[in-house]
Amino acid sequence: MKSLSKMIISFLVACGVALLTTLIGRAAGPYYITENPLTWLSGSGTPTTISTSDCRGSACRYMYQDTVNPATWRWAYTRANIYNWYVYRPYNGEAAARYWWRTYRSGVKDNWYVTVNQSTNKGTWAYLGYSDYLPNDYGELRLSNQCVSGYWCGGLKVIWDDMKYDTSP
Repeated sequence: MKSLSKMIISFLVACGVALLTTLIGRAAGPYYITENPLTWLSGSGTPTTISTSDCRGSACRYMYQDTVNPATWRWAYTRANIYNWYVYRPYNGEAAARYWWRTYRSGVKDNWYVTVNQSTNKGTWAYLGYSDYLPNDYGELRLSNQCVSGYWCGGLKVIWDDMKYDTSP
């Protein structure tokens, strides 16, 4: 009887370890975010949705470059964690796009900016950066259709396609 109870306990411990290993592995990602949950922050205009196989998931959004009143949009807030951020460069990309990360803790704590040239390396993921905002309150990833200094600005489409991130559990 003792050996049977030891086997049952060993089996339960092994199942518990396997379950925890699986949960930890899944906690790291990658997680994908489509272009759909964008929230307007400022500026004028609304991104146009297009359905095309040039974009990841067969759809993306775009706005034309703007120097007068560019729009700023963001993805949903994220919880405090450590993130590695990536953006998909669709096959129909034309312009340079500016992305930035903003971290909050009783006001703005940190900002960083990244420019992604969408006209090169099409169909690949571009690394945006690393955000470590523990123990801050929350953060957000922003994007805009503002012309980017040092790149041609002639009314090209700034495409917003899928994002992805991994976390450190």
